[in-house]
Amino acid sequence: MKRFFILMLMVIPILGFAQKISEQSNKQIYLPADLIDGRFFLKIPTIKGDTILGFCDTGGGYTAIYNSTVKKLGLESKVNLLDIDGDTTKYISAKEIYDNRDMPYPQIPNYFKTHIDIPFIQAPDDDKESIFFAKFVNYQIFLGQFFFINNAWTFNYKTGEMSVNTPILKDNVDENIQILGFKKDMMGNKRFGHPRMKLVIDGKTIDFLFDTGATFLLSDSGKAKLGIEAKATAGSFIAKSLFNEWHLQHPDWRIIEKGEFTGADLIEVPEVKVGNLTAGPVWFAKRPDEAWSKGMIGSMDKVVKGAIGGSFLKYFKVTIDYNSELIKFEK
Repeated sequence: MKRFFILMLMVIPILGFAQKISEQSNKQIYLPADLIDGRFFLKIPTIKGDTILGFCDTGGGYTAIYNSTVKKLGLESKVNLLDIDGDTTKYISAKEIYDNRDMPYPQIPNYFKTHIDIPFIQAPDDDKESIFFAKFVNYQIFLGQFFFINNAWTFNYKTGEMSVNTPILKDNVDENIQILGFKKDMMGNKRFGHPRMKLVIDGKTIDFLFDTGATFLLSDSGKAKLGIEAKATAGSFIAKSLFNEWHLQHPDWRIIEKGEFTGADLIEVPEVKVGNLTAGPVWFAKRPDEAWSKGMIGSMDKVVKGAIGGSFLKYFKVTIDYNSELIKFEK
């Protein structure tokens, strides 16, 4: 069974990509969403009349619903089993959970495409990893890479608004628009939905995963030194080798030792540049180099050195267009 999370606790490559399966209008649609502790959560109206929170994580794996939520919505009888070469997957048709024309459905990874021809949401049994993360973040559906892969989205961190159908024109000349990198097959089709982008830090250009779900799981010391009450907050990640390089070259940059519950250190970078825009300060958590060179490389077109999340994105209105493979930053 494939996991929910990519870099919160561990890195596991996810299979697949899908063709677009639902028609969306060309008009920008503002979605019901909350910006909570620097991360976006979609408020999804269910066909049962409830509203459930979907954690928006462009750097995450598949789209899945918690087992406890399946029970709460009375959907146990709607859970199906799919067995592919001994790998059993539990899933529910997306339309059994919500039926809202303005809310996109997740895409179908190629891994399942010859077996399931409907939009679906996986319904795995709760495990130690998902139970652990649920103690820090409250949501009912995890919206990973394949939820976002065939649309253009705007995450306006300045206003807390989230919208879909916001394409970026390829012929638009703008310093603050850059081309994204994706892992593709021999035909040039995306195999995965993890976007690679570039930032400039300390005069060096660095490749990052665009990761709206990047989260610090804070220790008591981390909360105290950041001056916040939340157990989890938006963050960004950086490879250990670069973390150590920054610390050596800039001993004045703030460090929070064991700032995360897992024991990872945090570092505060004064300024980060994208295009001709500069913002900061930005906090990063240390992650092993292998998380990128041996983990994320499975779903990205080249090795990145970190993941950029809400600790930087909070300064911007960000539009990401998966179809034109472009991203735009505005202040």
